[in-house]
Amino acid sequence: MSEDKPRGKQKNVSEIAKELGLLIPVYLTSFVWENWVTPDQKSIEEGEDEKIRASNLINSFLYYMRVHRQTSKSNLIYFPVNFKKNGEEESVQLMSYLGPLQEGDNRPCITIMTPEEYESETAH
Repeated sequence: MSEDKPRGKQKNVSEIAKELGLLIPVYLTSFVWENWVTPDQKSIEEGEDEKIRASNLINSFLYYMRVHRQTSKSNLIYFPVNFKKNGEEESVQLMSYLGPLQEGDNRPCITIMTPEEYESETAH
């Protein structure tokens, strides 16, 4: 699957993750992609693009994953990421979920989302 093809409501960023040393598939929810990875006009003017912002997000995740792995075996990792929006730096709380690629397929993948998205998905 190319990094541009959505998986349901998700964006595949596995190629970017692989360039940063993460070898399992990585997906971002469309909410995270549209609201935080897609740069606003001011950020574009400052030279940012989706790949730069996705790389920053994945690098932040990788740091917190290494720290988390030393103290916990949970499949959930909460981590902050800084993004510029309208010229202002904002810290955004995101989380990752390590789970199966899809139902019936036990290959692992990581999905990165907001904690609110996770709560609404698991509230059933």
